[in-house]
Amino acid sequence: MYKFFIFIMLTINVPAFANDLQMTLSSQELYQGGVIHLKIHEKEGEKPALRWLDKEVHLLYRPDKKIYEGFIAADLAQKPGTYDLILSLTPSGETTHKKLKINAKDYGVRKLTLPAGQVNLSQENLERVNNEKRVIDRLWEKAETPAAFKTPFIMPLESEVIGPFGRKSIINDQPRSPHTGVDLRGKKGTPVKAANDGRIVFTGDHFFTGNSVIIDHGGEIFSMYFHLDKINVNNNAIITRGEVLGTVGSTGRSTGPHLHWGMRINGMRVDPVSFVKVSSHMEE
Repeated sequence: MYKFFIFIMLTINVPAFANDLQMTLSSQELYQGGVIHLKIHEKEGEKPALRWLDKEVHLLYRPDKKIYEGFIAADLAQKPGTYDLILSLTPSGETTHKKLKINAKDYGVRKLTLPAGQVNLSQENLERVNNEKRVIDRLWEKAETPAAFKTPFIMPLESEVIGPFGRKSIINDQPRSPHTGVDLRGKKGTPVKAANDGRIVFTGDHFFTGNSVIIDHGGEIFSMYFHLDKINVNNNAIITRGEVLGTVGSTGRSTGPHLHWGMRINGMRVDPVSFVKVSSHMEE
């Protein structure tokens, strides 16, 4: 059974700032593939900027609550260690550093047996796979849109996790890349829902992922839905949380009907199930 991590809300009083500024984190450390939700309480006349792992963190301003909020993540392959979370204010230029620890995590190993043609690729299929990878990589390079969502993320399919995030893969006795999403059990034709509001930035049929949909939720957050039987949306369509985008299938490299669901935050591959849990802090 898949187990959620429990995240404890802790408040950090930032001593370098006036008393009216606080930053609240959902955890003081995270694992490889993990996510932290944060809130920065508004300080009049100042705009916060946040950097984590040498990247700007996109912040969603909530005027009704007088806060900025966002997510910081650690990629599945991020080197364990202690890193700086850097908060700065404009126009004052005040800056503070918060140390956060990234811990190693062993997600285990899965062994699969697939037809040889899906593992040892022909030159033609290898060229196809490389071309498809370039298409998807370009999506991450253009990720500069503001957050399109204002509510927590949801599961696209209420189902059992049959392929956990992060497990290393041995396919036909050959070591392969780790699993960068989760596999959710589902019967062919079961509706698949959008995890949150956003824009459809990719639909297509790829060698490994089959019928695929990718949503840009803004703020450099993407969700991916693979091995679909049918796709019900079009590129550039605006989609809302819970809207049906397709149905469960077994297209691409798949051993049976299921949904492979992945998430990227600021280019980092994270556990989508844990992310849904962490995003629930947006309601607090």
